[in-house]
Amino acid sequence: MLDVHPPHERVHGWRDFMVHLSTITIGLLIALALEGVVEWIHHRNEVSETREALHRELDNNRNRFTSDVGFSRKEAAMLANDLLVLEYVRDHPGSAPGTLPGVLVMNSSYMRMDDVAWKTAQATSVTPLMPQEEVRRAAELYSFFDRIDKAHEDEADAMAEAVSLISEDPNPLHLRPAQIEKELDSIRAVFAKHLRHGFLMQNLAEEYPDFRPAPTRDELEHWMHTPGAMDTADLRHAQEMTQQRMDADVKRNETGK
Repeated sequence: MLDVHPPHERVHGWRDFMVHLSTITIGLLIALALEGVVEWIHHRNEVSETREALHRELDNNRNRFTSDVGFSRKEAAMLANDLLVLEYVRDHPGSAPGTLPGVLVMNSSYMRMDDVAWKTAQATSVTPLMPQEEVRRAAELYSFFDRIDKAHEDEADAMAEAVSLISEDPNPLHLRPAQIEKELDSIRAVFAKHLRHGFLMQNLAEEYPDFRPAPTRDELEHWMHTPGAMDTADLRHAQEMTQQRMDADVKRNETGK
């Protein structure tokens, strides 16, 4: 707050008046300049502290991402195993326990991305003080985090439903045919959501190279063609015809012929 005090001595004539007026004006300008400098330093410190917090948070999220990729690969292997076991039981009714190709394994692990520093930056109005390109890039990154977290939540919900169907008795040999088909459908639903989760992680790594390694395109293609995952082996010829037709349409559009 700026205080302006009247002169202590009487003003004699216009000259003294102008001197006092100039003194007050200069004093006000200096005070305003100093106040502006103090505010600029404060804002610079706020931006610096926010950047440091965001950098720490991103380092932590990179570590979480690396762990989540490992979890994702284990879960894909687990789902493929469960499909294999259930399809064997379906196709070989009355099998002895010793003939099973495996047992059912159902669990899910994931570490949500941190966003406390980003939300704090937005809530404290620091982001308008930062270069807007920097803010836009950060907003896109955290939006990616949100989509990946949401994809895993959907996957976890589907997994919970699949687990609930066999929670009382996990022995696949005790399942009736209708229960086997229902469990297969549930696991296929989990696998479909798992694939979406994996593609989002892969897209994040393509856009932000710091978040690597991620599931590769080849790896995701392998997951898509895991026996039983999509139940499309009998459509292979039709799929090839569709791909050929699509390729021809793309080529025709590119060449104009």
